[in-house]
Amino acid sequence: MTDHRLDVAAAHPVGWHRSAIVHGIGWVDGPFGYNVHARGFFSALACRIPTAVSPMFVLEGPFKQDREALQRLYADQPIISVALMYGNLAGAVLRDAPGPRVIYTVWESTRFPGDWLESLSSADQVWTPSHWGAAVMARSGIDPARIHVVPEGVDPALFHPNVPATPVISERAGFKFLHIGRFEDRKGTKTLIRAFDNEFGPRDDALLILACHNHHEPGFDIGAELRALELRRPERLVFIPPVARHDVLAGLYTACDAFVAPSRAEGWGLPIIEAMACGLPVITTDHSAPRDYLGPESYRVSCRMTPIAIPFFESSDGDFGMWAEPDAADLRRRMREVYENPSAARTRGEAAGARIRSRFTWDAAAGQAVAALAELR
Repeated sequence: MTDHRLDVAAAHPVGWHRSAIVHGIGWVDGPFGYNVHARGFFSALACRIPTAVSPMFVLEGPFKQDREALQRLYADQPIISVALMYGNLAGAVLRDAPGPRVIYTVWESTRFPGDWLESLSSADQVWTPSHWGAAVMARSGIDPARIHVVPEGVDPALFHPNVPATPVISERAGFKFLHIGRFEDRKGTKTLIRAFDNEFGPRDDALLILACHNHHEPGFDIGAELRALELRRPERLVFIPPVARHDVLAGLYTACDAFVAPSRAEGWGLPIIEAMACGLPVITTDHSAPRDYLGPESYRVSCRMTPIAIPFFESSDGDFGMWAEPDAADLRRRMREVYENPSAARTRGEAAGARIRSRFTWDAAAGQAVAALAELR
């Protein structure tokens, strides 16, 4: 790989990045994690350093044409290319980029696929949201000097405790636990549903609100999934259909009383931190990226590390790394604690929310990114 950092440093010694143009490339359109990440981050970065964004759909998009246009328009200024997407795809997108190349990516296993490592090794810097993710990268063979932690965040103008609650949910009687995330093993969806169904009996006034689907699984049938669980009280579950706009989720958070996410691994966990920003007490697994923003106010579920048994990615030796198995009994205890002590839980949620809205914003993330860019030489 040509070390573009040396060429740029010769022309722009100290603070050169402040005269640079950032070419952001990412999946900005859509309601899913990478979409929200790209929109929030690049919008905030543009307030700190000139940024042009090329929207992508997988590997399709105008990034090559935009790159050529930037080179013509800003011939005398350095261009820094930042690809915010899966690590294995970013290398191809940045292959012919002028100047420094940055890959900003998220991963959940303790082992990276080979094609990800090859791609990440080609970048001048690699950004990932958490210290846990950075440690996994370093153990996988990426040069630690090239790794930077650039957190994800929330928009405190959209996610805060005073957002009007979604009426169809807030008007339901009972204590409402909320879960938002893809219906899959990594998110612990079945573990959560079973734990809730086993813990709360006919004398408990509790509901589990689920905004979960799996668009990656062809023919996904939520009804079939629930029937297979043979629940005792399926009427206690309320399902929210997929939403087209991310901002409408804020009303779901404020309509509920607690957020629960027994994930086996998170590269960041946007719904968790958004729920915290809205003042909800959060119950989640004490593992992976969320440990960067969980505080003493959070209800952490104990866990043990276990090999990943599902085909998480292409692996010739069948080793997909490790993730956490949340303790179902501890999950039930945490939900019971929050249910029985709603006032204390709300106080803890409000304290966490104030901390999140002040420290973990997209603007703060952009500040970390600019600091990382300043180290490019």
